[in-house]
Amino acid sequence: MLSSNKSKDGLVVEGKAFWCFLNEPNIQFEPQWSLRLVGSELEQRIFEHGGFGMRMEQLDGKDVGLSVLMRRKVRSMDDVLKKPILLDKNQNRLELFEELPNGSNVKVKYKCWERTHPFEDKVVKGIDLIAVMLLDETPTIF
Repeated sequence: MLSSNKSKDGLVVEGKAFWCFLNEPNIQFEPQWSLRLVGSELEQRIFEHGGFGMRMEQLDGKDVGLSVLMRRKVRSMDDVLKKPILLDKNQNRLELFEELPNGSNVKVKYKCWERTHPFEDKVVKGIDLIAVMLLDETPTIF
């Protein structure tokens, strides 16, 4: 079990979001919606112990904590429309006009997955990003 907070269709964790691609998918390597999440120290240890890749995030030159990548792949143009659900702190739909700034406070709903690599004898793990709730004040467009 990766988190103490369960919801009906996934796990939920609070933390700080970094390197978000929630307005538009990241198309640099493999198209995907994503963010890196820094959870509590306990959550960081749980993700690290679970075998997920972690990296240190910084904000204003200070270490914030270890982040884990949460993503949803875009396999076709139809998938672009299946982006993660975005909500404000009042649980209203949120439309972004730019990416969330690093260090934004969020609550994230996710599912973990694992499979055996088809050509190598190793297990591959990942985290499917289902929904993001922005806990900070909603940015304005003007």
